[in-house]
Amino acid sequence: MGNVWEPTRRSFLRLLALAGAGGLLGAWGGRLREAHALSALGRFRAAEDPKNPTALERAHTAEIQLPRVAGDGANVPIVIDMDHEQRPGDYIKSIEIFNFNDPIISKGVYHFTPASGRVHLSAALRMDRGRARVYVVAECTRHGKWIAHRSLKVERGGC
Repeated sequence: MGNVWEPTRRSFLRLLALAGAGGLLGAWGGRLREAHALSALGRFRAAEDPKNPTALERAHTAEIQLPRVAGDGANVPIVIDMDHEQRPGDYIKSIEIFNFNDPIISKGVYHFTPASGRVHLSAALRMDRGRARVYVVAECTRHGKWIAHRSLKVERGGC
């Protein structure tokens, strides 16, 4: 289900060029790398109006709790909660956490089943110093992948 990115020589060279351009362009280049990396992960849906989501959007968009400023990147707390009912044939099967500004981009993959009950998890992330945007991708067996994000500043790197 969903798109799978299969690396080719051309896509690898394009990603390498974007990474080099990102180093030259600073923060703007970082956003280019982030956008390219997100597109490589597949197609996502998101709430069109995050302040006034529909019932479908509310059920599929992860609620992310992160501190606005983390003093130590070695242990950044995150809590993810979802209002999606876990029924056979229509449940959140996985949640992935990403931070494209870190040396290690993937911050974890968590799997669920209808027997898991409500989707709720808490973890501690290791993050590099600086401004970051943490993305959470929730995959529903019936409605595909949904994305949400929160931003924070990490004062002292933990990577």
